[in-house]
Amino acid sequence: MKPRVLCFTLIFASLLIFVPAGCKKGPASLVGTYSMDENGKMKEFIRVERTGDTYNIFEKDGTKWLSPGEVATVGDQEVTDILGTPVTGISSGVGNRQVAILQVPPGWKLGTFECKTGFWLASALGPIELHKN
Repeated sequence: MKPRVLCFTLIFASLLIFVPAGCKKGPASLVGTYSMDENGKMKEFIRVERTGDTYNIFEKDGTKWLSPGEVATVGDQEVTDILGTPVTGISSGVGNRQVAILQVPPGWKLGTFECKTGFWLASALGPIELHKN
């Protein structure tokens, strides 16, 4: 397994353990499948599903989707806590204390990171642009 994929897998595994207490509603606009650019190739990576008021995210490991992790609505403060740097302008997001999938206006910037698609993943490894399929 490539080191970058291993890091993402470890971060995703934390979703299955650390779900914040409280509201489990999230933004319906985030439901769908997302790819990331890995060395110039688009690779399906994350899927957000909704069942009633519960949101779950799945990580793709090769050809199969791993067990879901339940997530809650997150905003600027939760993402600031994940990244350790101030974040503003989150339109919607779902995640936990370690990772979040977020929607922002296309062209949104955080330091040197520019989110052209309007969707990104926040983790301790930093921001990663996502492409909604």
